[in-house]
Amino acid sequence: MVEFEIVVVDLKYAMNIGSVARTMSCMGFSKLSLVRPCKTWNSMEAIKYSLFGKEVLDSAKIYDDLNEVKDKDSILFGFSRRIGKRRSYPVMLTELNSFIQKFSNKKKIKLVFGGESAGLSTQDLNVCDYIVTINKDIVNNSLSLPSAVVAGLYEVRRGQSCSTAAKDTPKVSDSDSGEAGILLERVRELLMKSGFIDNKDEKRVVPRLGGVLKRFSLGEIRLVHSILKKGQKVKNDNKK
Repeated sequence: MVEFEIVVVDLKYAMNIGSVARTMSCMGFSKLSLVRPCKTWNSMEAIKYSLFGKEVLDSAKIYDDLNEVKDKDSILFGFSRRIGKRRSYPVMLTELNSFIQKFSNKKKIKLVFGGESAGLSTQDLNVCDYIVTINKDIVNNSLSLPSAVVAGLYEVRRGQSCSTAAKDTPKVSDSDSGEAGILLERVRELLMKSGFIDNKDEKRVVPRLGGVLKRFSLGEIRLVHSILKKGQKVKNDNKK
């Protein structure tokens, strides 16, 4: 199982690390490391902003250099909006989970965020294995540290939830594929009778629908069958 650790470099304000600890606690992350933090990182102000994330804050580890955080079993993803000549080929935030899955054999994934003043330096980004960024057409300036952490951790947790759901969803077996074929035919007939598609559209639309139905679980296929059956019954009752 992949182990996650959140790393914040060059923290300047105690209230921000408190907010980060709160976000981590909300999303189920517990390991926090601070590189060159301000002296007040564990002050009453930080504790106040951490709220129910105080345990995360209390267990934080302190380092003098980002290199100390890295080891042979870890992959570092550095978050930065600024992309230059030495920051080429970044990982878009929406692609992050697919990259994390590639390193399922690694024990530790470390998500590295820069401080409030200038984010991660070029030197620190060079320590990271990958640079993660966001679409500059959507976010036209650098996010604050707490906001960047919220965006990053939410995307990671969302991806994990989707992966778990996909693993737990039973797939349609060969023996059950007949039901998917029957459903596809029912949908095709419905679309033809309603005038939604014609003979020309059928060759283009129906194969795509078939591809969608292949991803359905057996339970989902039967649910759609039931919906169509109920709709047909209501239609017949209205004709009486």
